[in-house]
Amino acid sequence: MTRKTSIDHFLDRPKTSTPKQITVALAGQPNVGKSTIFNLLTGLSQHVGNWPGKTVEYKLGTYHHHGMSVEIVDLPGTYSLTANSLEERIARDFIIKGRPDIVVGIINAAALERNLYLVSELLCLPAPLVIGLNMMDVARQQGIEIESHVLEAALGLPVVAMVASKNKGLVELMNAVAQLANAPTTFKHWYGSWLTSRVRRSRRVCWPIWGDCLRRLAGLWGWIGA
Repeated sequence: MTRKTSIDHFLDRPKTSTPKQITVALAGQPNVGKSTIFNLLTGLSQHVGNWPGKTVEYKLGTYHHHGMSVEIVDLPGTYSLTANSLEERIARDFIIKGRPDIVVGIINAAALERNLYLVSELLCLPAPLVIGLNMMDVARQQGIEIESHVLEAALGLPVVAMVASKNKGLVELMNAVAQLANAPTTFKHWYGSWLTSRVRRSRRVCWPIWGDCLRRLAGLWGWIGA
């Protein structure tokens, strides 16, 4: 059942997550299937309302996965975290201040280049990241073949191929979330020599866009350290 509620308690509460109870933030650009994934995972167990002092709606739901209770927050769809639109500020501030255990970045496989811009920004934030490579069927229809394991090796992140519209890949996505939640130290932040090595290894996959991504990262580092 969908209910109106307030998210104030969620933002202000002490951090008490355990391996059996975690918080996951769903992030992504508009029209990548993020809300479809949220609805499939949470079903009727949803709460809706507005972000504190804002007119933007939030959705909060619960999913149970192999004995683990996963509280899922569907963040506003946003193309970037560096601009100052209300949706972008909400998504960025929740990841930093709401301190989710995991961020799941949903990206459109048929528009990989555009979607990786947001991924590059999410990598700068403190929460571990899992990538849901959605709309693989649309990509194939357009003659685009993406090997998720190659992208995973290039980014150094869990990447799960999905077709959410056909309910494919959801279990695998949550398996990746649970695995990372149980071993969060395996997540590596995208800094220093690690960044350099990943950029070098990723040239085969998406080298043409990394220059712009790095410029965006440089801008993000400024306000993260503030």
